[in-house]
Amino acid sequence: MATDWSALERRLERAAGSDPELDRDLAAAFGVVLAPFTSSVSDCHSLAEAALPGIRLHLGYGASGVFPYASLRGQGLSIISDAATVPLAILRSLVAAKAGPGRQAPPEA
Repeated sequence: MATDWSALERRLERAAGSDPELDRDLAAAFGVVLAPFTSSVSDCHSLAEAALPGIRLHLGYGASGVFPYASLRGQGLSIISDAATVPLAILRSLVAAKAGPGRQAPPEA
C-alpha cells in the first residue's frame, strides 16, 4: 500500500511530543525498524540519513529562540520546518520532502 505522505504531514502538524502510534506509522512509511522517532533526536537523525542519503540536515532555533527548526538541503531540495520539539521538526521536514520535494513544510498552527 502506498504511503499517504499528506496524511502524515497533517498528523505531524498536530503532534506535540512523543506519540508511539505515529512512531509505528513513520517506521512503516519509511520502511525502517520501529524506534521512538517522535521523542529521539538521534533516531530522527538516523532516519534522515537513511531516507535521504547525501542531504544535509541542519538544526537550530528561530529568532525567538523558542521553537526549533530542521532544515534539509541538497540535491535540489530545500525544506525548513519548525515544531515544538527537535524530533518533530526533523520529522516534519522529512515527511515534507517525501510528500513533495522542494516545497516548504506546512507552518505550525
